[in-house]
Amino acid sequence: MTELKMRRDVFNTLEPSDWKNPSLFFDKGFKEWKEKDGDRGTDIGEHIRAVCDFPVPDIYIAAYRRWLGETVDKARFAPWYGELKGTRLFTGLGMAHVLEAQVCRHPVYGMPYIPGSALKGLARAKAREYAQKQKDREQVKQFNKVIDILFGTSTDALEADAGYLIFHDAWWIPKQEGGCEDKPYVPEVVTVHAAEYYANQGREGTPHPDMESPNPNQQLAVQGSFYFVVEGAQQWAELGRKFLTIALEEEGIGGKVAAGYGYFEEEEGSRREREAREEEERKRLADIEAEKEARRVADEKAEQEKIVAEKEAALLASLTPEKRLIHELKVLLDQYRSLTHKLGVEATKIQGELQGQIKRMLNHDKWIGAESGDRQEALKCIEQACPLLDKKIRKKRLNAARALLKTEYGE
Repeated sequence: MTELKMRRDVFNTLEPSDWKNPSLFFDKGFKEWKEKDGDRGTDIGEHIRAVCDFPVPDIYIAAYRRWLGETVDKARFAPWYGELKGTRLFTGLGMAHVLEAQVCRHPVYGMPYIPGSALKGLARAKAREYAQKQKDREQVKQFNKVIDILFGTSTDALEADAGYLIFHDAWWIPKQEGGCEDKPYVPEVVTVHAAEYYANQGREGTPHPDMESPNPNQQLAVQGSFYFVVEGAQQWAELGRKFLTIALEEEGIGGKVAAGYGYFEEEEGSRREREAREEEERKRLADIEAEKEARRVADEKAEQEKIVAEKEAALLASLTPEKRLIHELKVLLDQYRSLTHKLGVEATKIQGELQGQIKRMLNHDKWIGAESGDRQEALKCIEQACPLLDKKIRKKRLNAARALLKTEYGE
């Protein structure tokens, strides 16, 4: 008796409940390949249904929790929870299997998964599609450069690289951990129409497609929800996750997407978490923009004040001492008149400066030789300013100014 036959004999003694790994049972637990198609089809259907009845192994739940813990750092991982709502998933349908009903299954835990390489290719294609929609050629070029950096290049084997983003395998989510189904596998029937017609490419002698009987095949499909993770620098990982989720929702993944299989929707809890995270990011960017705008306004104001100060300094330098005193008093009067409220710290400050300026003008000893027009202008300004001074000194200052300036110009 060969070793292979001995192993087969042992397998045939086991019942489905004796197996602990659904994937191993799927591969090795099919007992007999019957010659008659109908009998064999019945056995395959029963075998697939038995696989679908397997509970989720405890070791897988423990491994899933560990994976969640390893990817909890939001600064490094961009997670997404996708649900196959109203549809199912075929992954690995084209891979070889004795029952012609292959599914991507984890080699250790026996649970379905979606390879990270497939997810990366899907996200990259969606990113390329987005880049091609740009109207500006230069923008398309820049987008393609970014895509090559993030997703890697494969056009030149010598310069090929994997890119900065890592698309991890998507894990099936057990119901205990928030998933929507308690078992991952589900029986499915895929009916092939006109198989002979298409196999012979419609050559002469091939039966008309409408004359062929449909050929239903029993398959193993996947249901439930998956946990997707993109790893990289935070903002780049978020961008990669966004392209991935758009592709999963709009394009689907796996086999038979044209028939409606493989389309994901964002799980409700994940959606709320993502929206909260995006809202927080929007606020952060808005705060940054507001700070930039405030800094820009302050810089512009400082620049304008600098220009005004320089012009004022140039003007004062060009004036005679008398005209300079008059000009300074006029500036203070204009500042006081521009105040919305004539009471308060600002008004008191200007009033103090007016008082000091009038005092300087009265102490100026060159009015005798000054132009008559300057003296008249100086007195006119002082008369306008004195009512703004303290009551105790306004009359004294006004009388002193009239005595000094009116006398000097002969009135």
